[in-house]
Amino acid sequence: MPARTIHNIPLILRPFFLLFGWIVGVAFFLHQRLYRILCRIEYAGKEHIEQHPGHILCVWHENLPLFFISHPYFRHPNIWMTYPLWFMKPIHIMKKLIGIQELAYGASGIDGKAALQQVLDRLEEGWSTFLSPDGPKGPLKVAKDGVLLMSMKTGSPVIPIQFWVERDRRINSWDRKRYPRLGTKMVVAYGEPVFVTEENWEAARKQISEGMSDPFERPLGDRSLPDL
Repeated sequence: MPARTIHNIPLILRPFFLLFGWIVGVAFFLHQRLYRILCRIEYAGKEHIEQHPGHILCVWHENLPLFFISHPYFRHPNIWMTYPLWFMKPIHIMKKLIGIQELAYGASGIDGKAALQQVLDRLEEGWSTFLSPDGPKGPLKVAKDGVLLMSMKTGSPVIPIQFWVERDRRINSWDRKRYPRLGTKMVVAYGEPVFVTEENWEAARKQISEGMSDPFERPLGDRSLPDL
C-alpha cells in the first residue's frame, strides 16, 4: 500500500485535512512568534548572508525550533524541500506563512529525485534554500550528502548556522529538539560560506558540520535581522 501523502488524500477527507493543516499550522506559527517576542535574540555573521543572497542555510535537526523562532519571515525567493507525508501538512502551512515561496515535496523513497531537481533548478536561478542535513530521521549530527550535492551542482554556498543559547530545554524526540527558555538570550551565528567541489567534498562536509555545532563562547551580535 502506498504511503499516504498530501497528494493522495481521499476527496471526502480533503476538507477535514485542510482544516487540520491550517489550524495546527497557524498554531505552530503563533507559538514561534510568542517565543520570539519573549526571548532576546541577536545575530552574528550577517555579512555572509548579505554577500551571498543565493545560498543554502543548514542547521542540525535538533536546532529546528531555534531556527524558526529566530527567522520570522523570508523576503527573498526561497524553495525548501519538504517531507510530503500527510501529517506534515501543518508544517507546510507554517512554511508558507513565513514567506517560503515554493515547496518541493519529496523525500528518500517518495519523489525524492524530482524534488531535489526542483530545488537544484531554483538554486541555479539564484534562489535560496534551507535544510537540516541529518534529517528527517538521523543519524543525529551526521551530515548526509544532499547539502554537499546541492552546492556542488549549483555553485551556491552552504552557510552553516550555530546557536548560542543562555538557557534551553529539550523535548523527548529522536533528535531531542531544543527550545529556549522564555526570557533567555540567544545568538544566531552564520558561519563562513562553504563552496563544495569534488576536490574538497569531505573537507567541506567537516567544515559544514563544525559550523553547525554550538559555539563554546557567546558570539558578538546585534538585534537586527539579516536580509533573508
